Amino acid sequence: MTSSEPSAYPPPPPSSAPGPYVAPPPAGYPTKDESGYPQNPPPKVETQSRGEGFWKGCCAALCCCCVLDACF
Repeated sequence: MTSSEPSAYPPPPPSSAPGPYVAPPPAGYPTKDESGYPQNPPPKVETQSRGEGFWKGCCAALCCCCVLDACF
């Protein structure tokens, strides 16, 4: 190909538009520059004992399984 022949793909015209758009991170996502919202302290963890209700429910579930097994 000689220099006088037109090329198949000419270069694109120069653009004055800025570069590609970069979306901001999701809310609450930590960033390197820490310019986002301040971090909230973690919530207090309050544990409760498994009272009598837990054991009643567990025994009821076992009884249901046994009854269903006997029926079918």
